[in-house]
Amino acid sequence: MNTLGTRIAHYRKLKGLSQQALANECGWESQSRIGNYERDTREPSFDDLRRIAKALGVSLNDLLTPAMQIAESEDGRYDPEERLSPRSRQVLDRLTLAASQGRLVEQDLILLEQIARRLEKPQDE
Repeated sequence: MNTLGTRIAHYRKLKGLSQQALANECGWESQSRIGNYERDTREPSFDDLRRIAKALGVSLNDLLTPAMQIAESEDGRYDPEERLSPRSRQVLDRLTLAASQGRLVEQDLILLEQIARRLEKPQDE
């Protein structure tokens, strides 16, 4: 789960939803919006991220947390609490609070995604 799009697709499939069903849950008529997000050809707004997270029954942290920081449990679900350091947990909590208070804008989310991609690269690159 290297990108936001692959995380959206992962959680959508875990919930057993089609792209159209997820779009409907979010209040959108067309599945193309979900398809674009999953292919990473379009960056979701913060409001769209909130809608997607709510429809999927996951937190914003689940969608925004890089795969390298997520541990898979025995039932195939992911538990971000399992491998996050206390400092990482604190940072994610502060980001979530800022986002919920509307203090993050779309450019902030793009920057966070770029940082996550850099962190996911192997150290020897």
